[in-house]
Amino acid sequence: IDAVIFDLDGTLLDYEGLSHELLKAPLEARGVEGFTWDLQASIVGSRPERWSEQILEALDVPRDVLTPEAYVADYMAELEGRYGEIEPIAGAQKLVDALLARGVPLALATSTPRASFDKKMAHHPELLYAMSAVVTGDDVRHGKPAPDAFVRAAERLGVDPARCVVFEDSPLGIRGARAAGCFTVALPDARM
Repeated sequence: IDAVIFDLDGTLLDYEGLSHELLKAPLEARGVEGFTWDLQASIVGSRPERWSEQILEALDVPRDVLTPEAYVADYMAELEGRYGEIEPIAGAQKLVDALLARGVPLALATSTPRASFDKKMAHHPELLYAMSAVVTGDDVRHGKPAPDAFVRAAERLGVDPARCVVFEDSPLGIRGARAAGCFTVALPDARM
């Protein structure tokens, strides 16, 4: 193994609890119930345009009640003042530091749009500075489960994807990492 690629949310940062709250709020504000951890598990790792469609479809929300675009806008507006609440996953920094001490090149490959990524990482510079390469959702045409983010991260590290280990929490990300030819370590969230 020549390099390690990390997903961000649910792998290095404990974002899923806050995300659950933020995904649920716009629905409940419109009288829509039924958003569950199982439903969240089905969309983890996907881009906003995809998860908004999936959730609204799964809950049979009429477009005159909430559109995917309005759902994403409400989610992002609520997130705006709460980036500082996102904490690192227990042990994440220790793992990153141990890999760095051994000279292992590190990268991040996330579905998160760049603007949101930058705001999250402003609170966690110690994790960001450890990365030799970063790929956000804005850097690739196809989001997870496509392999694009992992292939791009490996390219930026100058390493064959087959020589990379990927740490991922989402089924979509795991599928994408495997499709890229990477060795994959699944880190599931017990809530999902």
